[in-house]
Amino acid sequence: MPRYSWPFSSLAMTTALLAWGLAPASFAPGWSGRIRGALRADERSLADLERIERGYYEVLNDSGRRLDQAASARPSPPPSDFGPLTLTVADVREYMLKPNLSVPHRGATWTTNSRGMRDREYSLAKPAGVYRIGLAGDSIGAGWGVEDGQGFEPVWENRWNQERPVEIWNHAVPGLAPGQRWEHFSREGWAANPDLVVFQGSPADLGWDDRKLRSLLPNGIGWEVAAYRDAFQTARIRPGGDENDYKIALKPHREAILASVYRTVVDDCRLRGVVSVWLLLPRVGKPTPPAERSRLVKLARTAGFSRVVDLSDTFDGLDPARLAIGPNDFHPNAQGHARLALRLDEALRELRNQGGDRR
Repeated sequence: MPRYSWPFSSLAMTTALLAWGLAPASFAPGWSGRIRGALRADERSLADLERIERGYYEVLNDSGRRLDQAASARPSPPPSDFGPLTLTVADVREYMLKPNLSVPHRGATWTTNSRGMRDREYSLAKPAGVYRIGLAGDSIGAGWGVEDGQGFEPVWENRWNQERPVEIWNHAVPGLAPGQRWEHFSREGWAANPDLVVFQGSPADLGWDDRKLRSLLPNGIGWEVAAYRDAFQTARIRPGGDENDYKIALKPHREAILASVYRTVVDDCRLRGVVSVWLLLPRVGKPTPPAERSRLVKLARTAGFSRVVDLSDTFDGLDPARLAIGPNDFHPNAQGHARLALRLDEALRELRNQGGDRR
């Protein structure tokens, strides 16, 4: 049985075509590689490929609704690829991981704790002498496609625990846009009283929030989210519009939306005296275009994160066939996550050795 089976034939075809276009060159030998190369040379720029990848998530999120069908008056169900792992929530997040879960899914076992994190169980009260880190992230942060304990977060936690007692609470949820990631962390993460917060970014982040918001705002969802308020004012939008209205209004302000999310993360951390780290993770076999990387790094620095950690070159020059979970998927495998954990440990070693004092 194929690793990725889809409930709708049309979605299967669309997703297969998208994934085929995103596969690293080393995974497409022979006629398929030549055809794909010709298509890329003739029709696709790097920006086109970025739009296709971002569109992958739109396909997932719209999998239960026809194009000519009006949006539901409630948050949409979780994307079909995440559905068995998630439960629907009535707010801008749309869904979260189910608590107390232990199921095989897409070739890997997923186990969650009582708080709905793909993580081990922790006591809410912080043990004496323990340094606590909170992670807000997406599918890479959650360890999509690898077994429990093989994502970069648990590997990183184990490395730090060799030097000092540390707990890294993993609040990553697959498929969440930047603002949704922070809303989820804001609702679930602060109760743990973290000393440091890592906000995981992706090269696909620019434009991700506006694509989510265009379908949520007509249903009255998202207006209350602090991370979006500045962007709503900049775009001069108000309740009462339809999906197309918000699509037109928000699209020119994609960068302002992401900048607003970043500022909110930094402000919330400063208010609590918590160190904030922005972390840019790469996709396997898809080098981040330099202009896109610089744009994201500049946004993070301007927002004022305590540390800006750019790991976008982690897989450069390496064979993607040895680091991806499959030929049609850019998520890192266990070896790829181990490399990310090593790089992250090196980048934040100063905080580990100094005790990571809040500031």
